[in-house]
Amino acid sequence: MIFKYLEWTRLVWQMKHYQKVDDYKGQTRPGHLYRFFPEGAICSDGSPYHALFRTGTENRLLIVLDGGGVMFDRFSAARPSADVYVPGTLTFYDSYCKPSKNAYARLSIFHEKCRKSPFYGWNLLYVPYASGDFHTGAGEFTYEDTEGKERVFYAHGNINLHKCIDFMKQFCSDPEQLVVLGCSAGGFGTAAVGNDILECFPDCRDCTCLVDGAAFDLDYMECARELWQTPASIAAEFRTNNIVADGIEYLYEQQKDRVKIGYVISVRDFALSMYQCFIDGRKEMALTKEGTERIHQIISDTVKRLEQSVPGFSYFLYDYNFNDIKGRPMADSGADSHCCLWVPEFVRFEREGCTGLRWIENVMGGKTTKIGKDLIL
Repeated sequence: MIFKYLEWTRLVWQMKHYQKVDDYKGQTRPGHLYRFFPEGAICSDGSPYHALFRTGTENRLLIVLDGGGVMFDRFSAARPSADVYVPGTLTFYDSYCKPSKNAYARLSIFHEKCRKSPFYGWNLLYVPYASGDFHTGAGEFTYEDTEGKERVFYAHGNINLHKCIDFMKQFCSDPEQLVVLGCSAGGFGTAAVGNDILECFPDCRDCTCLVDGAAFDLDYMECARELWQTPASIAAEFRTNNIVADGIEYLYEQQKDRVKIGYVISVRDFALSMYQCFIDGRKEMALTKEGTERIHQIISDTVKRLEQSVPGFSYFLYDYNFNDIKGRPMADSGADSHCCLWVPEFVRFEREGCTGLRWIENVMGGKTTKIGKDLIL
């Protein structure tokens, strides 16, 4: 317990001190993180958009899709999150590139000096999320903010993503190995635009997509059409109210000869439970036992569906709260933590004799690994 406490104390320090990143000015050195501003890229509130990258010593590329909520109607569009959460407020998504996003590019296995990381020495492209559209958007619409003022929402997630990839190609245009992963909204994004990204690197034969902390029951087809204005090539994959299953199935259908796919998630994810509670029509982001059971069922249905439709599909399901010193679930709701790939403890966290780190390595190496089958309802 003392080790975990010290680890989280260090993580809090990193979250604060890793926010400062040098701007790219035309020169790089391997292993150093830089910030860049793709020309014409903007956040949903119209502010300038930036992304992060570093060059590596190997011809391998890691693309990380950042998370930060979702915008699924005009009500949620009018309620972006602040840089610091204020208890009691109802917010849904990140509308600009918060400084805190910079830190995630260097936590745990993403840190340039983490020798145990499977990505040590790799090139990195970190794509911040500031559009509420799961990195799929390519349009704009108007809405009224909470004060009744008309504003423009720039759902440019997919536009920004491609600008970032185009920038990164000057450093790693033809990687011998490619991994795309995302946490939370970035996990939804990895499922939704995984094929879109792999199409940008047609000659890479060793690709992996890892989805972390993503599961909803939502009418994505309406969102894609009316709000996100998702390109038709991506929107075509949205066939049900399960964008994770839809996206992963489409990714496999299009890239089956060169992609490995993994899904990792807490079966009683507290953040997903709260969002689903609101989506289900209760008009509040409550955390209840019924809500955690609801998300548990959605996750179970997702895994069962993908086991049938995607050969070689790997997953790592857990019922553990990384936010608690002893891993205990939240007292009232039984909920657990949200996302794990950026959490230092996940590297050594073990279920069924397999650590989180080993699971990642197995998926990347093409070894199908299914952890937590007993948690499927």
